[in-house]
Amino acid sequence: MHKKNNKLNFRNTLLVALIVFLSGCSATFTYNNIGWLSGFWIDDYIDLNKQQSKIMKSLVKDTRDWHRESQLPLYKTDLIHLETLLNNSPTEQALIEHFNRSSGHWQTLVNHIAMPLIEVAKTLDDKQRTHLISTIRDDMNEEQVEYNKQTDRERSDSRLKKQIDTYKEWLGKLSKQQVTLISIANDNYVSRFNLWQSYKTTRLEALITVFDDPAITPPVFEQNMMHIITDREAFMSDELIALNKQNRAQYARLLVSLRETLTAKQIEHAQDKFSDMIEEIDDLIAD
Repeated sequence: MHKKNNKLNFRNTLLVALIVFLSGCSATFTYNNIGWLSGFWIDDYIDLNKQQSKIMKSLVKDTRDWHRESQLPLYKTDLIHLETLLNNSPTEQALIEHFNRSSGHWQTLVNHIAMPLIEVAKTLDDKQRTHLISTIRDDMNEEQVEYNKQTDRERSDSRLKKQIDTYKEWLGKLSKQQVTLISIANDNYVSRFNLWQSYKTTRLEALITVFDDPAITPPVFEQNMMHIITDREAFMSDELIALNKQNRAQYARLLVSLRETLTAKQIEHAQDKFSDMIEEIDDLIAD
């Protein structure tokens, strides 16, 4: 069976957990070999000892197997549901409800792996913890530097280009009207970069507090780490949460507007894309 040489791209409609490490390999290859592929990513953040590395590899493999059996079928169901919605001229609210439900898959994954990750965190020595914090800070600083290299207009133009490319991938050639609709939605998009950076900083500071408390008891350590890992919105500002919802509604509004402009050829193109993605998920489930 033919495999496309790229990652699954579910945009805001689905979250394909675990397939996040390599863009140059097929999704099936990446998914099935994620146990050792993840080592390259983990090593950037923590220099694990042999026992820790063994535990992490086992955790990733077990999580992948659980994910294949219990989660991928849900992704397929959501994908089929989205296709049905778009085939029947959906309302904005119906799409938003779909996005909200689909985004819950990531939370399910996080909840599943939280305690095993906490058990590993208990074994980290001071040097490992310091390196982890430092690397996260470096990543954030690098993101800030890259962000500051562009003006607001340049960032908007870059985002629009990616949007146009994505819709061309799904629909084929776009009409002038469709490009205009996408451009208007892009202009209405509200950047949240600085708010996301503040969120990351707040969450990182909470992690530092847990790591640096010499008197913390194991139960309190577990409780605080569980909060940091699983309760993401607790570290977000009200403004960020509101803007997330606003941009998601804007995206749904754009899909509704575009749906009304689609030609028969574009609909067929999109249906082929859905079929390819469903086939890819079936391949992942079967392997």
